[in-house]
Amino acid sequence: MARRSSGFILVSVMLTVTLLITSATAFAWFARNEAYRAAARENILRFRSAAEIAVSEIAKSIAEDKNGYDAYTEVLYSPYQRTKIDVGNYTFTAQIKPLNDKISTDGLFLPDGITLRSEYEYAWSAIWDELKHPELAEIVLDFMSKSSKQRLGGSSRQENINRPITDLTELKAVKEIDNKILWGTKEFPVGLADYTDVIGGQKLNFNIAKPEVIAKLDSDLSLELAKSIATYRLTSPFKSLEDLRRVPGFPAALSTKLANIIGFESTYFMLIMKGKDGSGSQRNFKVIITRGGAVQSWEE
Repeated sequence: MARRSSGFILVSVMLTVTLLITSATAFAWFARNEAYRAAARENILRFRSAAEIAVSEIAKSIAEDKNGYDAYTEVLYSPYQRTKIDVGNYTFTAQIKPLNDKISTDGLFLPDGITLRSEYEYAWSAIWDELKHPELAEIVLDFMSKSSKQRLGGSSRQENINRPITDLTELKAVKEIDNKILWGTKEFPVGLADYTDVIGGQKLNFNIAKPEVIAKLDSDLSLELAKSIATYRLTSPFKSLEDLRRVPGFPAALSTKLANIIGFESTYFMLIMKGKDGSGSQRNFKVIITRGGAVQSWEE
């Protein structure tokens, strides 16, 4: 009987010791993983802080560019140029892309948020004709318009947000709109995103806008003329409407008609940044800032 009791006690002790060892091992793994997570979080925060300093330095370079135009022919904005910024133990390289290269959904309306700018009436219809959904032109305007009153040809719906959109994907709340309409497909590689953006404001920068976008502004702007504009600006970037009138074949009356929506500088810029620290760790950032340096969006 005593031997059985001793054996039972020994087994109990062994089980207890095993349990304690297992618990200690599990706790050690947990503690180590938590330490790794804490170190990773700290590294991310330090990286982000350094990136914020780099962004502010790049904003200064943009602010110092006061030549009256923003174009890819400038060294600062060349697609092949990378701006290098050292921040302590961190090194960042950034491609700076001027925006305002597409028609901004926020700039479509007059300040009342209801009335479509007359200068964009043709463009807005032409874009939806290109997408083969002309019936959606007024429906989408109703969706974004500050007024809940139905537009002619539009639709007053419960899902209408009646405010400017913050991302093109918000338009998918309109039941007729899907990814094909927004981004295009292999079979039909043209989408709303090729012509519009939420960033930009009222004016389109004629120094960087694609010919396909420029050609949508007016019936007198053929794609051939838009391509001529794109060719001309490679050697002579535009600073004024007078410069634009020098493009062979450009209708003089058109510069007056579209004066309120034609620009030559950008108010928004995209920074595509790659960062590396002293240990070799890397992080990527995509930041949109205003000309004044205010951050509009931050992705990493």
